[in-house]
Amino acid sequence: MSGFLQLAIGICLIILCSGLVNWGNKYYSSRKRRDKKAKEEEDLIVKRLEQVEQRLTEVQDVMIALSEKIDYMDGVGTKPKAQKEQMGTES
Repeated sequence: MSGFLQLAIGICLIILCSGLVNWGNKYYSSRKRRDKKAKEEEDLIVKRLEQVEQRLTEVQDVMIALSEKIDYMDGVGTKPKAQKEQMGTES
C-alpha cells in the first residue's frame, strides 16, 4: 500500500509541475505580445505627433508671412522678405 501511495503522490506532483510550467509559458508569451503591441502603438503615436508638428510649423510660417504683409500695408513694418529679394534683384 505504501508503494502505491508514493506512486500516486509522484504522479500528482508531476501533473502539478507540468501545469505550472504550462501556465508560465502562456503568461510570458502573452506578455511579450503585449509589449510588442504597445511598442507598435507608441511608434504610431510618435509618427502622428511628428505630422502634427510639421503642419503646425507650416501654419506658423503662413501666419508670420501674413503678419508681415499686414504690417507693411499699415506702414508699421518693413517690406516683406519676398519684396526685399525682388528689390535686390531689380537693381
